[in-house]
Amino acid sequence: MKIKYSRLESAGNNFILLDYLDNSLPEFNKISKLIFDSRELSNSDGLLIITKSRNKDFELDFYNPDSSPSFCGNGSICAVKYYSKFYLNKNYEFYSNGVGYGADIINNQISLVMNEINFFKEYEEGFLINSGTLHYVEFSDDLGDRFFNERVKKIRFKKKSETNPFNINLVMIKNDHIQIRTFEKGVNRETLSCGSGSIASILAVFLAFKKKYSLVKARGGNLNVDFNFNNKFFEKIRLISKPTIINSGYLSI
Repeated sequence: MKIKYSRLESAGNNFILLDYLDNSLPEFNKISKLIFDSRELSNSDGLLIITKSRNKDFELDFYNPDSSPSFCGNGSICAVKYYSKFYLNKNYEFYSNGVGYGADIINNQISLVMNEINFFKEYEEGFLINSGTLHYVEFSDDLGDRFFNERVKKIRFKKKSETNPFNINLVMIKNDHIQIRTFEKGVNRETLSCGSGSIASILAVFLAFKKKYSLVKARGGNLNVDFNFNNKFFEKIRLISKPTIINSGYLSI
């Protein structure tokens, strides 16, 4: 069996995308185990399933490599990039795992329009923020490999009592930007970038220091985040990146 896929990338996050817009692929539920066992998916940061929608441009389902469903900022941006190959618009609306989002394309950059964020919980050492998926954000003066790996282990052990699993972002604040490193649940390792983690990190810096940053530098590339804060929740949030379509091929199943 040959299942055609496309590989896309945004700021270092790379994804496998399956195109179900014309219903030419076998039913996903019947081949999902084969897909999650494939070499190509294990070497990626997640799976994008794009299908038709009755009242939006398309619907997106995102799965981590361990098959758990989630929201993914960079994955959503890549899905818009792929869809725009066939339907060239300036504005798009889509569902991601049942939640509505929007996106604009300006100068080859995709600006993902996020929903309001009103869940953030402060801890002594950081913040827990739901930016589409849960992120625990902690500030640090050291983003070296040894410190990052040791700190992630301690945070996962210390916060394992949390009801829901969460991603971890360590953040270093610079003069005109922030640097981040991310450990992602569902991938169960560090990823080179994270869209929802970039949003959570920018918002955490604002909550802690009342300073608004936009530029996020991750190991895989740069992202930009814009937002407004109205003293109760964050609104008009945008995640901005310039994704690329890397290649296409067939899954090894």
